[in-house]
Amino acid sequence: MKHVFIITFLLYNLNIVFCQDFSLVQKLNSVSEAYEKVYGFSGTVKVVIDHNDTFEKSYGFANRSFEIKNTPKTRFSINSISKTFTATAVLVLVEHGRIDIKAPVKRYIPGLKASWADSITVHHLLTHTSGLPRESGVQPHHELTFQEQVELVEKQSLLFTPGERYEYSNAGIILLGAIIENMSGMSYREFIVENIIQPLNLSNTGYYNGRNVISNLAVPYRITSNGLEFTQRSKHYGDNAGGGLYSTPSDLFRFVEGLENYSILSKKYVDMMFQSHVKSGDSDFEGYAWSIKYFGDEKLYFAAGSGYGTKSVIIRMPESGNFIGITSNWGNTPILQLLSDLYLTIKNKDVALPSEDELATPAFYKSQIGTYIFNKEELTKHLGIKRAKIILQEVNGRLFLDDELLRDNGKYLTLTYTDELKIEFKGDKMIINMNDNIIEGIKQYRKTYKR
Repeated sequence: MKHVFIITFLLYNLNIVFCQDFSLVQKLNSVSEAYEKVYGFSGTVKVVIDHNDTFEKSYGFANRSFEIKNTPKTRFSINSISKTFTATAVLVLVEHGRIDIKAPVKRYIPGLKASWADSITVHHLLTHTSGLPRESGVQPHHELTFQEQVELVEKQSLLFTPGERYEYSNAGIILLGAIIENMSGMSYREFIVENIIQPLNLSNTGYYNGRNVISNLAVPYRITSNGLEFTQRSKHYGDNAGGGLYSTPSDLFRFVEGLENYSILSKKYVDMMFQSHVKSGDSDFEGYAWSIKYFGDEKLYFAAGSGYGTKSVIIRMPESGNFIGITSNWGNTPILQLLSDLYLTIKNKDVALPSEDELATPAFYKSQIGTYIFNKEELTKHLGIKRAKIILQEVNGRLFLDDELLRDNGKYLTLTYTDELKIEFKGDKMIINMNDNIIEGIKQYRKTYKR
């Protein structure tokens, strides 16, 4: 009788756990589906609770031309999340005695002639405190080696004294790529594959090599002023230590677990990676290629990437064992908003899901759809748009201002995520109110050909 009671008790509690998990899965799917319906989210979401896989599902199309759907094994560009692999590679070389984290970059790139070559250290590059500008001048069509990119970085002037403060720098990551190659005697790709990807069995992770074809790779898409476009998979075609990898949420979780299990690095260097080296916001700090954020008292490890038509983000909650990973091949996804709603959901917090009812109906604005000509200086000053025209357009049954999805509050059009920008129409005029700064544009009509 006692055994029967114990079994009954265990089954009852197992059923409670199952119901709780099932309910959470439903909620996570509802959040993700809402973003698919309203914002066109296309990609994969993975949620891990207490180290256990809880939810993984894909949405949208990997290829819209042939209507091939995304799956959990579809590979996506992860852009700047690649920097976490680069930082890991550097620390592998540090642990093996090949690199001194406090040494100046000139020690590892002897040809550097810039005045700052002796003052910027490897540590500065890893924490974005080097003083180098955000970009080096590498263009999207370039297919340059690290050494050729180093020559562009060398021409840059420092924005501040190294170590003075945090300021994100892709230019600095180029130097890390060159250092990895110089100090390992291998190509960046070979070193990443041999020391990270293969040991952790990341079967859907890899590094782009120029324009090489990758199987099962999602095509990136975004809305532009020309409507729906496919875009290139990374920000340039050359060597890319800051954004040249593709992966899946499952592989990214396995990568994080590999770090935590000390499969690649010893505890000393994993701790160094996730140490709060510099403050970057009110409650944000920077480790080595990872941001350390806080939600209340909970510590979060955060990494994100964004390309022309791709967005990705991962957060790891080291104390609870929770993880959220999102990869997307839809450049207009408000991915941080989706991440926030998924995080609040696993915290059992109320979430106001996006609704199609809030969106502007293109049919109501049929006569206003078109191109509007503005004063270029005013657009640049108040909206950051460096041209004289804005396009109001319909794409897939949605109304966009260039690439921004629009909401209709009954009085005027706004962006879906803020009321700071308001749009009204009077005759042929589009009137934009940006924080009480009024900008007016005139609709441009195409000339018709007369016989």
